[in-house]
Amino acid sequence: MSARTRFGLTWWGQRWIDALESLGAVYANRLPRGRTYARKGTVQDLTVQAGAVTARVQGSRARPYRVQLQLPVFDDGTWEAITTALASRVRLSADLLDATMPEDIDEVLAECGVSLFPTARELTTRCSCPDVANPCKHVAAVHYVLAQTFDADPFLLTTLRGRDREVLLAGLRAQRAGTEVTEQQGEAATDPIPVEALRAQDLFRAAGSLANLAVRPHQPDDPGAVLRRLGAPPGLEAASGELQAAVRDAAAVAWELLDSDTDPVVGALGRHGATSARQGHRTGTGNPLPPLGLTAPPGNVRSKGNSKRTR
Repeated sequence: MSARTRFGLTWWGQRWIDALESLGAVYANRLPRGRTYARKGTVQDLTVQAGAVTARVQGSRARPYRVQLQLPVFDDGTWEAITTALASRVRLSADLLDATMPEDIDEVLAECGVSLFPTARELTTRCSCPDVANPCKHVAAVHYVLAQTFDADPFLLTTLRGRDREVLLAGLRAQRAGTEVTEQQGEAATDPIPVEALRAQDLFRAAGSLANLAVRPHQPDDPGAVLRRLGAPPGLEAASGELQAAVRDAAAVAWELLDSDTDPVVGALGRHGATSARQGHRTGTGNPLPPLGLTAPPGNVRSKGNSKRTR
């Protein structure tokens, strides 16, 4: 490492350092010396496991000092509650399944009474050096290199708290599958709104000017990534390939419309004032919209208001 090496380049890496600085004057005084040690490359063999971080730090003696940080792990019941809470939020689930740590994840954990980051009463540290101060500069150096390690792999934070990446994501997928089934059943029990009762003018009417909305869209590199990670909706597993193609086509059309000055579909509906289902499902050229082309797999197919069996 060089003197210009920076630590905490991600929000979660910086949050780890911020959490340490908030633990009191002892940490605040030791961190600058630890940062200098870390930049010299003195931290070796850093390992993160459930409840503990171990490392060796080369000091003034020939033999490196042994450093250990300990943090309590969450029990299975707490992790079950965390996984359920995360799975109920589609955006957070998609971010985690995309190997990204959402900035508001700790707000969800707070609802479960815990935090990924250390508090004063949780964190314990040990070092084999003769320094009577705890934490010493060697412990502080490990903290900075640990923040850098978290920058590269945010799931080491969950590993430290007792749940590694594979187990956490598998739990999320299982919970999401259960959530989707529950939501689908809930929709089937709700009385549908007749299509004839919908008016295009009402669908596109906003309470205020849309120009006041701050929108910063970006074109996705892989529109189907989230669908692959979340999995096909229950009952449509056999049509996952067609769903992927439909998502890619829809994303391309959406981006094309967004990149143009006018929206031809919305404009046509507004000019013609479509009020019926037949009018509302036609394009601006007067031609019917093409079908999506998805074929449901054999078995039970549930629609709003009725349950039918295909043969």
